[in-house]
Amino acid sequence: MFCVQQGSCTPRMFVDPPARPITRVPFTQLTGGIVVVLQATLGDNSDTLSFILDSGSSGISLDSSTAEYLGLKPVPSDRTIRGIAGTKKVSFLYNQQLHFPGLTIDNLNFHINDYSILTSVYGEQIDGIIGYSVISKYIMKLDYDSLRLTFCTPGTLRYPRGGYILKPTINMLVAQPARIRDNETVYSNFLFDLGAGISMLLSKEFTEDSIFLIRRKRWIKEAEGLGGKIDMELMVMKEVKLGPYRFRNVPTFVFNDENNVTSYPYMCGILGNDILRRFNVILNYPAGEIHFTAQYTTVTSLIIPIRASSYILLMVLLLLAMWPKARLLKLPELKRAMK
Repeated sequence: MFCVQQGSCTPRMFVDPPARPITRVPFTQLTGGIVVVLQATLGDNSDTLSFILDSGSSGISLDSSTAEYLGLKPVPSDRTIRGIAGTKKVSFLYNQQLHFPGLTIDNLNFHINDYSILTSVYGEQIDGIIGYSVISKYIMKLDYDSLRLTFCTPGTLRYPRGGYILKPTINMLVAQPARIRDNETVYSNFLFDLGAGISMLLSKEFTEDSIFLIRRKRWIKEAEGLGGKIDMELMVMKEVKLGPYRFRNVPTFVFNDENNVTSYPYMCGILGNDILRRFNVILNYPAGEIHFTAQYTTVTSLIIPIRASSYILLMVLLLLAMWPKARLLKLPELKRAMK
């Protein structure tokens, strides 16, 4: 039923209050800039600890040797965690506090795991992993240009111009649709994993159930993950398309997913941070959104290889004109576009 009265029919809707910045903390990058590491302290301990930011983790965890060093007593449990190299039962530290400069996060339940492999791989002490338990509480702005992470309160947020909003399925882990192309084109879900120091990883079961991959040269590589080390096949995939962004000739690992980490056939693999780090990212789990903006270094990296010539200014202007779509083009594509 409609009620019409002059001057009284104004549309109204309830909206959340605007998101408010809480604090801005620095982060470092390991393994050529792939893995993001944050510094924080735990409880009443004054020692600064290093945590990997990992959207592929459904909780928050602490290294077993770090827990022993800090004199903490984990409580055994029947819960298990699952990784690419195995599953295991874990103990917990309940109701802990994590301190960042300007922010204290209460009531965190850390599970305990052995991260000595990560420490040896990255050449720096890894004390734990920050996952869903923290990321889901805030809006987190990851700026690779300034190497700063901003924590914001949940609420309405105006995203930067020239970016793109992803609408993944978030249920502790993030399932993001993407299109991949090799022998054929496949559109499927992939685990959105900021903590994975790779570009792309596919389940061997997926590759065997389809004719997606053509016969091409592969290399056997050893990878590290939860549960230990595992052998994988390394090959090059023709294209990955995430939203409007395309990546060509993408290094891709294929592994035997015995523990069903990817939940195949719901997800076909993992989208790693060697792709995701090329964008400034806003993780807005409360709204179920992830916002991408091509970072400054991504755009300038396209300009550097171009030879100085009379066309340089035109090429730069062409890149700037294409900025809203932020397509990562190679030099031959730029030349075709100019023609």
